[in-house]
Amino acid sequence: MKDTGRKKRKSAGKRGPTATERATSELLGGYISIRVPRPSASAFNKDRPAGCLIQAQLQHFHHAESARLPKEKRDGRSPEDIRTEAEAADYIGKITKLLHPQRSRKPRPQTST
Repeated sequence: MKDTGRKKRKSAGKRGPTATERATSELLGGYISIRVPRPSASAFNKDRPAGCLIQAQLQHFHHAESARLPKEKRDGRSPEDIRTEAEAADYIGKITKLLHPQRSRKPRPQTST
């Protein structure tokens, strides 16, 4: 076999499957389990100022709120009024419930057969 100078990729191991491996698995009807680590305790700090990404999300939620909800159902806050991660989480949760009311219902108890 001729040496092309490129290194061979080791098995997927901890890195996970490649895009080709995922596509092949899907075509063959299988699935791939992906391990997601738990976030660290410092990942959410309710008193931390909302960063740029959260502020951008707030702008999108505000736009969706203005476009989809009647005035009497709107929250009334503007994204500029929201300063902390806790305030952002509260706003996003409320708007999500208003925009997707079918998900706010309690699930029906399962009956055994």
